[in-house]
Amino acid sequence: MSVFRLHHKSYFPKLFVGLLAFWIAMFWLYPTKLAPELFLSVTGAIAAFVHFLYTQHNHSTERFISLFGGFNARYDQLNCKLNSILLRENALLLTQGDKQTLYDYFNLCAEEYLYYKAGYIDGEVWKSWLQGMKHFCSDDEIRRLWQDELKSDSYYGFSISFLDTAA
Repeated sequence: MSVFRLHHKSYFPKLFVGLLAFWIAMFWLYPTKLAPELFLSVTGAIAAFVHFLYTQHNHSTERFISLFGGFNARYDQLNCKLNSILLRENALLLTQGDKQTLYDYFNLCAEEYLYYKAGYIDGEVWKSWLQGMKHFCSDDEIRRLWQDELKSDSYYGFSISFLDTAA
């Protein structure tokens, strides 16, 4: 699983400087074996390689921003209903409306997991989302409903155990 991290952006200048320093050292140590034209060509190749990686990271960042915004908008629509379910008077009863809200939330969580697993969601964001999921899963009836739903195997490999191990 590739892991997307927003903060990796700061690595690219360091990578460029490191590769360039290595290349300059090689050129300096073996000047008779390396033609000056090769120095410029390899320097350009190093710059192009690092630029490619940086561009890939920028594309991943744009994808992350799009996903993050969509997931947060969907969560915002569910948030009040989810909190009402947690604060319900009869902790043993979930209405059909409560269950539908929870199914929507379970689907949202599974989709977030799918994109995290695919490497499009930053690990720190995923940890934060897990804490929110853990909060709702602390309710026994919600947890029971979620576990029953997961038996359908239609949640992209999401598991309650992720919440149990969340720090």
